[in-house]
Amino acid sequence: MKFLATQFGQCIIATATLLLCLVSFVSQSTAQNFDLPIEAHKIPFDFSSPVQSVTYTPSKVSGKGFSVCVLIPHMKDEYWISVHSGFQEKAKQLQLSFDWHEAGGYLNLDRQIKQIRSCVSKGHDAIVIGAVSANAPRLLKAISEASRKVPVIALVNDLTSPDLSAKVAVSWERMGQMLGEKIVDDLPDGSDRKFTVRMVSGPSSSGWAPILERGLRKGLKSDRITVIENFEADSDYHNQFQQVEAAVAECGPNDILVGSAPAAEAAMSLINLIPCKTKPKIYATYYSHAVKRGLRSGKIAASVVDFPVLQGWLAATQAAKLLEGSLTTRQVGPIIQITTFEQLPADKWAIVSR
Repeated sequence: MKFLATQFGQCIIATATLLLCLVSFVSQSTAQNFDLPIEAHKIPFDFSSPVQSVTYTPSKVSGKGFSVCVLIPHMKDEYWISVHSGFQEKAKQLQLSFDWHEAGGYLNLDRQIKQIRSCVSKGHDAIVIGAVSANAPRLLKAISEASRKVPVIALVNDLTSPDLSAKVAVSWERMGQMLGEKIVDDLPDGSDRKFTVRMVSGPSSSGWAPILERGLRKGLKSDRITVIENFEADSDYHNQFQQVEAAVAECGPNDILVGSAPAAEAAMSLINLIPCKTKPKIYATYYSHAVKRGLRSGKIAASVVDFPVLQGWLAATQAAKLLEGSLTTRQVGPIIQITTFEQLPADKWAIVSR
């Protein structure tokens, strides 16, 4: 506290210095003096098992001397850039060395398998993987082979491998269900009108899109809702834009559009161009700066936030604890939240700052 007090005292020197010092003061206090509420499950890796709230208190764990190989699907949108930001920040604090590799997209299964083998051959102490698929047999085989030499930690996306040592993720099914329930809750009262829903999501082979869709359909169970179609593509903006175009091309029943963050971003522009009498209401299945702007402007009704910055931060911590031998909770993740204009999450954990 003496250091913090001294630093704060220096901030009275000048107005410009005051602002800079206050920023530094707040960031150091936040990093050192808070407990982080997250959740785990009674049975690790089983999101159907009872939820257990835990407090992830910063500890004296160190990653010094260890090297981690991090594999992710892509860096084409703000989501994985945010994961990288959180991982990088925490790894630096822990003195944990890491290499970061992207597969280039969810359809590049072969590339990620090669990257797994390369991680092992280069002598890394652990692998952290955001898998391009939850259950592709060849991917599971590569993970099984790698796990005999180094521990493997799953990150963000579902992965059905029995060979995992730890996991940082939330339930994509629960995310979808929460958003579906929000959509039903938002339906106007006092009317028997039926509403149609079109979805734009990621590839059905990915470790998140089909799971989120399953949850979304659960949440949308209402005699006033009809799900017409699901449009899917890799989750970069270009491919998602094309799917949104297809989804809104017809001026038929098109009341609600539920899309990924890039799809929701595309929809905000596209729905103003379609020559239809009614425009669909937009919901986003995860959060980004574009979604945040849409929520603030009223163009997006609601989204779900799973705090990707925090997931990256937790993954670096899990890796260091695992390698140091102090890991006690094998599976952890942030607490999912519905976000609206009235309740926007703090950027620190939700999305990388620009």
